[in-house]
Amino acid sequence: MATDRRSIERLLATDLFRNLDGMLLERLAVNSRTWSLRAGDYVWRRGAAAQYFMIVRKGLVAIRRISAEGEGVLVALFGPRDALCIVPALQHTPFPADAVAVTDGTEVLVVPTAPVLSAVDSHSELATALNRALLEHTSSLRSKIDIVSAGTVPRRVASLLLHLAGRFGRISANGSVQIDPALTREQIGQLVNARTETVIRIMSRWAKAGWIQGSASTLQLLRTDMLQRIAGDSAGAQSLSA
Repeated sequence: MATDRRSIERLLATDLFRNLDGMLLERLAVNSRTWSLRAGDYVWRRGAAAQYFMIVRKGLVAIRRISAEGEGVLVALFGPRDALCIVPALQHTPFPADAVAVTDGTEVLVVPTAPVLSAVDSHSELATALNRALLEHTSSLRSKIDIVSAGTVPRRVASLLLHLAGRFGRISANGSVQIDPALTREQIGQLVNARTETVIRIMSRWAKAGWIQGSASTLQLLRTDMLQRIAGDSAGAQSLSA
């Protein structure tokens, strides 16, 4: 089967596969594909077999668990260049939670696990990239724990906004940060374990104060210094300056 050059370029654009040699890239590219998703579409469902390594190309993907009350709770968030499902793919285990596209126009690059796993022992650069991706997953989960345990709801919301700004934001000339695409107030509430109404009330107060502005499609942080003060630590400042 002929390899589409665009498939190889998509692999080269990822942190996971960009350092691989040409022959291995061609082998992985043959059966790779891109999934285009709308907000609410499932990337995978809990219990399904992990048959692919996946990398977000565009948009946001959330890992979602169902609570005892039957409500969906977002437990992690991934954006462009982030690798998904590393542990289930490596261990041949079912997915422990659902993965859902958060934004319209989300694109996910999928690569079958079999050729990747067969190449790990003979390609040290691939093994290194997989280990790095595992560390990044651990860091993402740790950030979620830090946000949820930040204290009051305003502190948790401020910590989340700074985290999103550090990972997905664009800093403008005037020092404000645009998060695009943004999360809905409901999704923010799920990530910080708070009621949607409470999040709306808090963010409306901050908008009136001139600290943030925007809607569900985009969000601009005008006064990150005030959000950092509310969050109560310097993590946001460090991530924004990185």
